Amino acid sequence: MSKSLLATMLCTAMVACASLNPPVEIIEVVPVEEPPPTAEPIWYPEPVVQWGNLNLRANGRYQVGELSYTTWRQLDYYVAEGHASWRDERFDERLALSGVAFENDALTAAHRYLPIPSFLRVTNLVNGEATIVRVTDRGPFRSDELLDISRATAQRLGFGDVGSRPVRIELVTEPSERFVLETNYVYGRDAAVSVVSRLVELNLGHLSTTIIPHQYENRYRVKIGDFASIPDANHVANWLSTNLQIGSSLIKE
Repeated sequence: MSKSLLATMLCTAMVACASLNPPVEIIEVVPVEEPPPTAEPIWYPEPVVQWGNLNLRANGRYQVGELSYTTWRQLDYYVAEGHASWRDERFDERLALSGVAFENDALTAAHRYLPIPSFLRVTNLVNGEATIVRVTDRGPFRSDELLDISRATAQRLGFGDVGSRPVRIELVTEPSERFVLETNYVYGRDAAVSVVSRLVELNLGHLSTTIIPHQYENRYRVKIGDFASIPDANHVANWLSTNLQIGSSLIKE
């Protein structure tokens, strides 16, 4: 066999092998970015779930810029997943579309379509923390995110310094129970006012405080509520006992 013929056959064999075993494609592996760590959740009381009349100003058709939105009515079920972002101090006491101040220090939220008021169970999909919030405003409008939440809600869910987290939201349709705390009597109105002043150290959110005088004597109770759950009421009762050495009674409304 001539050298030229042998070289031709060898070259043909190499081409055939190359076609059977193509070069390995090198794919660059992009590392998956770990979500920033969450923070320790901060306690805030959950709102009482109670269905009342819809806010006429905030429900129906409304316009934001060139876009028009129509709110939903009479929902029995709603579950969605997406991202929620929280509102900073620029929204403190800013009027919501409902005409009342947006409570950034309570468990509140804004949604483009849900009736006002509505109640949602919001779960942080990064750490599993969940809480119930009250929908009181419209938004978000500058992004495709699912929900705007208050600063308090972000703290309750452990968002930390991260502005947006993946969440699941579920419509809450069952009304919750209502509880109040009444402290034991303290003597003198100044003592009762002092109790109310100290309570601001807690994250009271939507809770209100009322001083109740005794009918005949110079002694007073402080009423705190409404609570949606016994654990929330116990949180405040334990704080009163530990920090002010004042007992309290739990009352179902």
